[in-house]
Amino acid sequence: MLGISDTEGMLRLFHEVEVLGVDAISTGVVLAWMTEAFEKGLVSESEMAGLKPKWGDWKTYLKAMRFIVEQPTEFYRDLAMGVKHASNRYGGAEYALSFGGNEMPGYHTGPAAHLGFLTGARHSHLDSAGYSLDQKILKENRKPSVEEVVDYLLEEESWRQILSSLVVCFFARGIYNPTLTENALKTVGYGFSSDDLVKLGLKFSEIKTGLNLERGLRLKI
Repeated sequence: MLGISDTEGMLRLFHEVEVLGVDAISTGVVLAWMTEAFEKGLVSESEMAGLKPKWGDWKTYLKAMRFIVEQPTEFYRDLAMGVKHASNRYGGAEYALSFGGNEMPGYHTGPAAHLGFLTGARHSHLDSAGYSLDQKILKENRKPSVEEVVDYLLEEESWRQILSSLVVCFFARGIYNPTLTENALKTVGYGFSSDDLVKLGLKFSEIKTGLNLERGLRLKI
């Protein structure tokens, strides 16, 4: 999203994200919005503490990332609140890429991904894997029904609650299906059946979603 083609620069940014302890996806979206907002004159150089960001300029992005943490000006305090908050203050909402206030990841594959970003129990790009359904549908060259998308996201989201509870990497989700997970748990003395696990995952998902709504999450793009 930042137009960086320099390998050293990209690696330096990756390193700085880890040093600062900020989220790489959210930071990338925020910096992209910041660059376009500056280009369009919505933010001044003084508000940006002397920085003049431009696409591909990783050295300036390194400084901006640190400013988001240190917050030397009111602009960076607003930026640290996320791209939706910043665009509400300064404008540029049309290129402030977020779903329900959460910055959008790079999996811009279609409607199932978009719905998953918005409704996932953790409100995270790792929820639901809607992008997997989008990719499958794209290969099959067809249009999904609303019911198909919703059923897929609910099933995937619910099962991920089990995988998350077991600290299983989501990249291994194709391996840890209910049957394998049931058998694995038996080896350490747990007697959950596959059906038990599926129902438990759905319960976890319902509790988390209810907590999100209770704490103020509103499903508005």
